[in-house]
Amino acid sequence: MVSLAHILEMVGYCSHEPGSQRLPASLRAFIGGQVPDTGDFLGILANQPARASVDLLMRQARTVLPNLPLVALNVPRGLDRAVPVLRRSDHVPFWDAGLAATMWTDTSEFRNPHYHRETDTPETLDYDFLESVTRLLVTSVSHGD
Repeated sequence: MVSLAHILEMVGYCSHEPGSQRLPASLRAFIGGQVPDTGDFLGILANQPARASVDLLMRQARTVLPNLPLVALNVPRGLDRAVPVLRRSDHVPFWDAGLAATMWTDTSEFRNPHYHRETDTPETLDYDFLESVTRLLVTSVSHGD
């Protein structure tokens, strides 16, 4: 039995430049003020069954990695169908089955100008950011969700 699925989707790109983070128009109306315009944060999308786990994850992050900016979005049931951009990863089958699941993301093309281009190479990744994401994942799965 799956108690919580963590899906990592594009978690290695970070930009400290103001204005580097964009938000899809379809999502702006729902969460516009919650997302900073600087693309230096890890985004966590969670369905309702994962809500308590995300609350714990946020507390763990403040303790273990206080300098890692996090933006968590608890997606109300049905919002993912109204805003299809929320369904763009491997967390969707878990959500559709009613299982608790999170999607961890650097928001891909809404931040990363190299996304799916020839310039999308290892040199463009932020390995300090990626290490922080990895440390948070290890903390989360080893200390319970």
